[in-house]
Amino acid sequence: MKTVHFGRVVVCVACVVLLGGGVGFAADAGPKDVLKENGLTKGTSAYVLADEAAVLDGMKALRAAKAEADKEVRARKAIDLQIATKRKTMQDAEKTYRELEAKLPAITKPDVKNNIIIRMNRMVADHKSATVAMKELDDQAAKLSISGQTKYVDELVKLGGKAAAVNEKYAALAANADVKAALAKANLTAVPKVPLGPSPEFAAATEELKKWQAAVESEAIPMREDHGTFTVEVLVNGERLQMGVDTGASSVCLPAEVAEKLKIELDEKSEVVHLKLADGRVIDGRETSLATVRVGRFTVENVTAVVLPKGLPDPAILLGGSFLNRFVVKLDPGKNELHLTEIAQPGAAGAAKPAAPASSGATGTPGK
Repeated sequence: MKTVHFGRVVVCVACVVLLGGGVGFAADAGPKDVLKENGLTKGTSAYVLADEAAVLDGMKALRAAKAEADKEVRARKAIDLQIATKRKTMQDAEKTYRELEAKLPAITKPDVKNNIIIRMNRMVADHKSATVAMKELDDQAAKLSISGQTKYVDELVKLGGKAAAVNEKYAALAANADVKAALAKANLTAVPKVPLGPSPEFAAATEELKKWQAAVESEAIPMREDHGTFTVEVLVNGERLQMGVDTGASSVCLPAEVAEKLKIELDEKSEVVHLKLADGRVIDGRETSLATVRVGRFTVENVTAVVLPKGLPDPAILLGGSFLNRFVVKLDPGKNELHLTEIAQPGAAGAAKPAAPASSGATGTPGK
């Protein structure tokens, strides 16, 4: 540091700064704005985080997605109701036919016997008509879109996570001593006093999201009954399939033709699985891994599956243990509903339980 002496006056040259011909001194940085540093802005009713905006904007898109999903659900329920009505017609026709058939041998009067035969023929016609209608309704149900429901659930999960993160930030700020002090200082002369957020709009959106999430989590997965077998709609690697729910099968099971449609490639390295059919025959399937299997709101990655050989008559398409073992499974045949509750793996909260080793029989017991 250079100094210049003038008698008894000592001038520190380094402390003098010439700015445009004037003399200036280092400016005082002033007090910190704690609220601003923590991302808070004074709104009309509270000090709020800027992160609220993304959630509130997202609610607009989510409401539109929900409306589309609800439309798809209503369309499916309408068809399911028609299917249930036709199924009852078939069951009633079968029952009436058997009752009339049992009475017929005891009837001696020709006119009475003819009337019974006419009624029996009517039951056959009713059954046939209902069967044709059921087939048409099944085809309609298979063509119904589920893209709206899938999109809604995905967006709901994503936006719910964002809202939860914002609420966690608010909780942390509410416990921050510096923030509390800054709020108290800001409210010394404020009338009315402005509290820490969230804003009323964000709080209302959060409650709405919680309500929608609870509805999705408790929502049953609709099943369809086909000759005593219950099937559900499944997205396998993004492709839509109708699969039989089989809690006794240890693996997801796919016919070779379905595997080809899904572009699943098997080679000599694919592990061979011996499958025992209901008639006692043993066939060889090939083990593979499916990228994703989705049922309702649940998606499981890297699911083991067994691909059946070509040429089997009426091969099974089964949703088995390699997917189902990750859940508590409840079947409600009376309501045609499947209920899944995810099992958390011990030591990893929220993680699904690993699937059991796969080796599913097409219709019987596997043996490896």
